Amino acid sequence: MKLTSNQSGYVSLLVTSILLLLALIVSLASSKGVLFQIKVAQNELKDRQAHWQAEGGLECAFTINKINNSILPDSQDYSECAVSSISATQSLIDPRYYEITSVSNSHLQLKKSIKVNRRTSGAIQSRSDLMLIGSNAIKPEFESPDHCISVRFLTSVTLHGGVVTNNPAGKVCNSAYKTDTQHPGLCVSGDTNCDDSGGSNYYKVKVVGNDPNYIGDGKMFEKDFIHDPALDPFESFFGYPRTQVSEVKSEFEVITGSIADTGGGSISCKDRILNAFSLSNKVWVEGDCDLKDGLGVPETSSPKLLVIENGILSTYGTDTFPGTVYHLFTSSVEDMTSRWTSEVSGYAHLESLTTEQKAKLTFISGGSFKPTGGFVFDTVGGLSVFTSSLNLEFDAAAIPNKANRISWLRGSWNDL
Repeated sequence: MKLTSNQSGYVSLLVTSILLLLALIVSLASSKGVLFQIKVAQNELKDRQAHWQAEGGLECAFTINKINNSILPDSQDYSECAVSSISATQSLIDPRYYEITSVSNSHLQLKKSIKVNRRTSGAIQSRSDLMLIGSNAIKPEFESPDHCISVRFLTSVTLHGGVVTNNPAGKVCNSAYKTDTQHPGLCVSGDTNCDDSGGSNYYKVKVVGNDPNYIGDGKMFEKDFIHDPALDPFESFFGYPRTQVSEVKSEFEVITGSIADTGGGSISCKDRILNAFSLSNKVWVEGDCDLKDGLGVPETSSPKLLVIENGILSTYGTDTFPGTVYHLFTSSVEDMTSRWTSEVSGYAHLESLTTEQKAKLTFISGGSFKPTGGFVFDTVGGLSVFTSSLNLEFDAAAIPNKANRISWLRGSWNDL
């Protein structure tokens, strides 16, 4: 049958319409996939943006803690980290660690832990046995809200005399953190190791460990005397583990010690230290050191740090030192008797010690040498003795490196 021209045009139009419809269907089908891919890409982009906003918040929080390193992470002001919301929580397992949480505007949350190396507190920190002779007065280290730490010790404290804890300048210690032995009856009845026959303010007693008979409320030593069986101040003080002592020393002016007086070709340890302090505020002495009558550094000087390594330390005079004295033994303390010769300024005070005590003696103060940044006796197995009335007035501002040291907990993908 032959089609007319009208019928032929109708068929052509119909075929064209069908082809266009098929093309439209194919286009719509493919555009749906394209739109889906676009949407997926947009979501991925937003997710990455949220991730990096949260990551940026973590970096911002870390920077704030590095800059304001005297403030603990959970007390910092993170308002400048506008890219995300920041919070910090102290670990219940290890108080050195804080978990930083960063939440971006789209509610994506990232967490990372930082480690805070805080300097161990205490006006006197002693890993050696500690002996206090005479009438001793201590202005302790203050910790908010009203706690005060006079002595932190590893093994024992021996008292031949009395101790009074005074309030630091502008601060008031809780009465439970203020030792005052000016009271009778502090010896436990029947304890032959405690003698108060010298009067109400003169006791002879050796306290080993956390003895509840002599440490605590109403006891001979209040809570400002702390027995710390894990005391190891090296890393908290220097920021390096004990195995990296060489890295620590590289930041100091290192000199060799001496017990001789200046003269006859000899230079005293005191003069060597003073010469070194003219070059650096941090001096490291290797070997024995006799400070004689003290260093005589002006009290208005910038804070100093004096480290005595693997040597006896003696001082015999009245002197206020604007800094911290850190006495360190990296090797074991052996019999020290032969090192305490008559040339050492504190030799005359050794007669009050037993043979066993002389063998352990690593430090003796025969006067009132007062480092305002406190003493650290990192001398395990040794004996540190104050033979004359100690009058220590601790001031944390005199510690050159008192700020917290902040570091990321290792294990993140972006560790450097």
